Amino acid sequence: MKPYYQDDWVTIYHGDCREMLPKLPTPDFVLTDPPYIFEAKGGGLAKDYHKWLVNLTDGFDISLLSAYDNWMCFCSREQIVKLITLAAEKGRWMLLTWNKPDPTPLINGNYLPDTEYIVHRFQKLYGGYNARSRFVVMPGGNKEYHPTGKPLNLIRRLVMTGTDAGQLIIDPFMGGGTTLRAAKDLNRRAIGIEIEEKYCEIAARRLSQQVFNMEAAID
Repeated sequence: MKPYYQDDWVTIYHGDCREMLPKLPTPDFVLTDPPYIFEAKGGGLAKDYHKWLVNLTDGFDISLLSAYDNWMCFCSREQIVKLITLAAEKGRWMLLTWNKPDPTPLINGNYLPDTEYIVHRFQKLYGGYNARSRFVVMPGGNKEYHPTGKPLNLIRRLVMTGTDAGQLIIDPFMGGGTTLRAAKDLNRRAIGIEIEEKYCEIAARRLSQQVFNMEAAID
């Protein structure tokens, strides 16, 4: 496979993760935010975001994670049970929450959820783990690079919880490259896969910027 972008720390592939993952080396950690269905406050489906969503409960994305011992997967409330069931099959697990003090309002007056969930299956917890790893409060996502982008500092904290320096991370739903940017900043190697080429280009531009060693700066 020919990389879309590559440097000493990260590699980007443009394509379908279902086809590419079996051809890649086994990572130490999978950290990903796949598209999923969620409910807006008031019970209405967030239809304005539907073009970015697929139903995680159909088994496709969950089956991708079953091959790995150490992973974190963002999900909505509707997918928690399925992901925890998968996580419990082969290891220890915990449920993390990201709480947003500024949820996104929709046109109809409802809001996108102010809490998102992250299921973590693991064999070992690394130095980034602390009580706040379970319950993180910080502003909503970074829409500069992707419509459902997550804050870089949030992803850095998850990277530190799930890996040690020098280990390999894979994000099969890379989006704007936030996982890869966090990994590079924290001296981890990373591979990202993204099916939409425009986000590969955005991620490549982000990753070509200077690296900052952020591990000591994250509280």
